Amino acid sequence: MSTIIKRPANPLADLLGWLESGSAAMRSFGVTPYIRVEDFVEDDHYVVRAEMPGVDPNKDIQIDVSGDLLTIRGERREEEHDRNRRELHYGSFERTLQLPSGAKAEEVRATYINGVLEVRVPYAVGEPKTTRVAIEHNGS
Repeated sequence: MSTIIKRPANPLADLLGWLESGSAAMRSFGVTPYIRVEDFVEDDHYVVRAEMPGVDPNKDIQIDVSGDLLTIRGERREEEHDRNRRELHYGSFERTLQLPSGAKAEEVRATYINGVLEVRVPYAVGEPKTTRVAIEHNGS
């Protein structure tokens, strides 16, 4: 069963994501390394899958959660070869994604299988709590 997560607007996170992903034109020239991701909700977990072939998950990948942001950093190291063509991206890369409200940072788990990093973030499911706010006035 799929659930749609409504995230509050976060212009800073949107801007960071746009800057980090680079423009399509720059990616087509091989100028901007990026991480392709997909995200979805499964069994009360926010799941992010990232394509990261050719990296050692023990040495080359770092995952951090700070507040409501999940950051994946990595590095693909270049091997020395005589080659005619170079279409693979090497070097450092980073991607930051906004987590849903109620994410439990201390329970985040990650696996790396066949070049795909999967990060599972449990979060509290439920309706947002509504609080009525009293209005103060001077009696007029």
